[in-house]
Amino acid sequence: MNMSYTSPRENKIVRIFDKHKILIFFVPFMIYMANGREIGGGDTTPAAFVAIEFVKKGSVFLDDLHDYIPYNKTPSYISEQRGHVVSNYPLFPGIMAAPIFAPFVWLGMIEKGDGDLVWNYLSKLSGAVFTALAGVFMTLTLRRLIGMGGALALGTAYTLGTALWPIASQSLWQHGPSVLWWSVCFYALIRVESAAEKQERGWFLLLAGIAAGAAVLCRTVNGAGAVVLCLAAFYRYRLPAWRFVLPAVVLTFILISYNYSIFGSWKGGDMVLHSLNWELNRVRGEPFSTPFLFGLAGQTISPSRGMFVFSSFLLFSLWGMAAIWKQPDPRWRIFALTIPAPLIMLIVFSKFIIWWGGNAHYGPRYQIEMYPFLIIYLAAVWPRIASCKPLLYTFILLLVYSIFVQWIGAFCYPSGWAVEPISVSLDYSRYWDWKYNQIWSCLKSGIKSPFS
Repeated sequence: MNMSYTSPRENKIVRIFDKHKILIFFVPFMIYMANGREIGGGDTTPAAFVAIEFVKKGSVFLDDLHDYIPYNKTPSYISEQRGHVVSNYPLFPGIMAAPIFAPFVWLGMIEKGDGDLVWNYLSKLSGAVFTALAGVFMTLTLRRLIGMGGALALGTAYTLGTALWPIASQSLWQHGPSVLWWSVCFYALIRVESAAEKQERGWFLLLAGIAAGAAVLCRTVNGAGAVVLCLAAFYRYRLPAWRFVLPAVVLTFILISYNYSIFGSWKGGDMVLHSLNWELNRVRGEPFSTPFLFGLAGQTISPSRGMFVFSSFLLFSLWGMAAIWKQPDPRWRIFALTIPAPLIMLIVFSKFIIWWGGNAHYGPRYQIEMYPFLIIYLAAVWPRIASCKPLLYTFILLLVYSIFVQWIGAFCYPSGWAVEPISVSLDYSRYWDWKYNQIWSCLKSGIKSPFS
């Protein structure tokens, strides 16, 4: 598709999506489901069982997990706290997925001894639904800023050109619900900027604050974004900002209270996971002891983890971060004030001792919560990209490459890359091997069967 949207055929495509907005959900959703298999891991297992137990018993404790997944040694994703088996990961993604799991639980299709086929499928279905919805809200946000043509172009980039496809949409990770709530937050904020009535502005500010707080419930690192947005709201809206800040603070307080009551620390299950760094990833040291520049390079340009390697079109977001301050339209100002949020996230990830995000996934994972912010910044320069052929062709080339890379992850992952010729847990230099990287290894390994 030519993303300048000048030809009659292209304008027709824009009109079709504009008239039938449900396609904005169903097109990426069907693409997410097309590989016919779940791509998850230990991180996603407790979220699925939080959903199951929440439907069955109205509980978030996983005391019956052993009956579904027999184990001798307690898996890293759960721990025993206060006399209960609990998830070491946030509960909210599982609670969000409960309505999707509910019909199958009530029909008796998820019982002890039945295996993992149904709940794995529902985990994938949940991830695909949340991630596709994130694309809907992001597209609707962009539509109000750059028009429907640009919104479809960048919405496609967001949903298919980033790790939203091979990771967030493929299982019940924290990331799909996280980007959904950030996308809802941004949609609400753009509605605040365009609302004509004071009452309408107030309701959308409230929705934005709820969404920011919900993002924190999904993943703790989103707290950086929530704090930045609270400060930005006060700067931009003055006293009415309490409508944003109050729900964000209340929901964050609920998370902290739960963490203290169950784990005895505001860090919650992260405290347990950090204690397992050697067992899981063969690293020792303080949780945030990676040299910053080394971690930064790994997050951005590592051939097997760098976000600008896997989603190269996001390089335009760097230009957008500077250009967004110069936008004459006042609707951009609230988004310009969010720039510290992804920067803080990037600093945190770069300092983290396991900056690569673990071994059992494809490409960059920790950065996924940054993508909603980066797409907004990219939108700030979209009109200039679309009106300049060299820039437009460069963008299209990078986007086509990025989508192809995500397709490899969705259809060809895993390969033997993580363990051959030596496990990446034992030789971290392999994350910097350009000749034998994860992208090329997965492509060579071929398309995986849904039953493999």
